[in-house]
Amino acid sequence: MFQTLLVAHDFSPSSNRALAHAVDLAARTGAALHLMYVDRTAEGVLFEGGKAPPDDELQDRFEERCHASLAPHDRSPAEDRVVCHAVRGVSPAPLLVEKAEEIDADLIVTGTEGRRGARRLIVGSVAEEVLRTAPCPVLTVRQREAGGASGSTGEADDASSSADDASSSADEAPSSADEAPSSAVEQIVAPVDFSDLTEVALRHVAQIAPLYDVPVTLVHVVEDPTMPSVYEVNASAVRARAAEQRAEEALQSLGAPIEETGVSVSYLVHRGQTTSTVVEATGHRDTLTVMGTKGLSGLRRVMLGSVTEAVIRASDGPVLAVPASAQEASPANE
Repeated sequence: MFQTLLVAHDFSPSSNRALAHAVDLAARTGAALHLMYVDRTAEGVLFEGGKAPPDDELQDRFEERCHASLAPHDRSPAEDRVVCHAVRGVSPAPLLVEKAEEIDADLIVTGTEGRRGARRLIVGSVAEEVLRTAPCPVLTVRQREAGGASGSTGEADDASSSADDASSSADEAPSSADEAPSSAVEQIVAPVDFSDLTEVALRHVAQIAPLYDVPVTLVHVVEDPTMPSVYEVNASAVRARAAEQRAEEALQSLGAPIEETGVSVSYLVHRGQTTSTVVEATGHRDTLTVMGTKGLSGLRRVMLGSVTEAVIRASDGPVLAVPASAQEASPANE
């Protein structure tokens, strides 16, 4: 189902984690691996002495560093299955999307540091911008802090280098003697909201789960509004329980095609606030989260928010976001 993977690679910790998952997925599917570096500064991680090399030298240096990054991975693809792209530009996200369209990528893989709050709104996120405009699914992998926890601040070294982080990431490309970041996936969790995007995301779950041979959990959240005491609270509770029962039945119907592939599927229906409940259910280490996203942008995204982006910023495991634009390219439609 995945024949061409495009990996945003800038040698940062989050990028190295993303590369580990991309290499593992390429080994499981036989996909070609395209690594892309976008330089948008006067001093990037491939520069020496503060002087930018010409384009051909930039490409040569990137290829050399890429092979060093791939060396620790036991399942690295053969050299003829790896293509390196080093380009210069001001805005990395559009360049990544353009390259994905050019090579007809089936998946974009990128790291993210998961920055939150006001700084995220000001700086923005390369990963989130790619997610909103990508022509294919996007796999994001969040950076972990020292000690193994994911970072809760920091941002957008996802597909580019910057003068601020160049000093910390310049020497982080692993050598063959270094240990490769973990790419373990022990379970797949798919939040379900019964929208049109649900079917698209679950098609990908049905294709991916057998690759990893791990159990799948489908999760749905029944919104639990706060009600004044003068309302009929007991009646509301009864209706909520009935809604939970109907939701579980609907989940089982959606999960039937996945079970037919031989994968173990379980179903969870929670009552609460959607975003916080989904983040809690999906944010665990070694959990691959698969969910659909509408790719909202501009003022509407700021006002409505995005559960997918909230999961990406908080999850300790990889998140596969399937945009609405991926419906026609869904593996079940091929």
